[in-house]
Amino acid sequence: MCTDISYNLNSEKSPIILLHGWGMNKTIWSELVALLPDDIQSRIHCLDLPGYGDNRIGLLEYNLTSLTEWLAAQIHQPSIVIGWSLGGLLAQNLALNFPDKVSKVGLIASSPKFMKSDNWPGIKAEVLTLFLTQLSKDHVKTVERFLAIQAMGSDSARKDISALKKVVLSVPLPTATALQEGLRILQNVDLREQLAQISCPIFALFGKLDSLVPIAAKSEIEKLNSNIQSTCFDKSSHAPFISDKINFKTWLLDIIA
Repeated sequence: MCTDISYNLNSEKSPIILLHGWGMNKTIWSELVALLPDDIQSRIHCLDLPGYGDNRIGLLEYNLTSLTEWLAAQIHQPSIVIGWSLGGLLAQNLALNFPDKVSKVGLIASSPKFMKSDNWPGIKAEVLTLFLTQLSKDHVKTVERFLAIQAMGSDSARKDISALKKVVLSVPLPTATALQEGLRILQNVDLREQLAQISCPIFALFGKLDSLVPIAAKSEIEKLNSNIQSTCFDKSSHAPFISDKINFKTWLLDIIA
């Protein structure tokens, strides 16, 4: 069962922090955590990012810097920090700016730069611009559309979307600020140069069918840091821990080991 941050400071084993993506909340990890051995479950700590789920903390400014500072304040010993999508961007920035807090980084369908450019594979600018426009009209439907994109291409797409919707609707909806500013982070942040400076081990997982972090980004990301060990799931899209739980479990346990 996912928990909030809490530590046994006498433990010699690193806590494992799981960070959800845009529009989601910490319960996204519940089915996965239930599959893990008891000794691993006891080390898992899932958080709601500010503005998501039960975390209604107000930040003076909602940006990657403030989110990173908030996260760093929650972590009291070197931890394995694993982030999905937007959560992976946060994990990278934490490892860069608070290296004493991070022993390993796990990136799930994430990237140092989410937007497509001439020399970088990513999301087309008009896609996120459309999301920002639609959020002001109906953010529930906008999040639903985003969920559909995350599961698109997977053999189990319909089932994946159903699972994601169930998670989103099981807790209070994200705040408009968290959704709007989260999209702006995805739209504007570029950590490619900074990624090269992270010294701890980095484990990156990609879905071959992912439309948000295209598989073409894998080789580009590998060039940025020699500490990156990357894996690709051929039949997964943007949420491999939902569409391919068994293989994902193996990947996760390998990181922890």
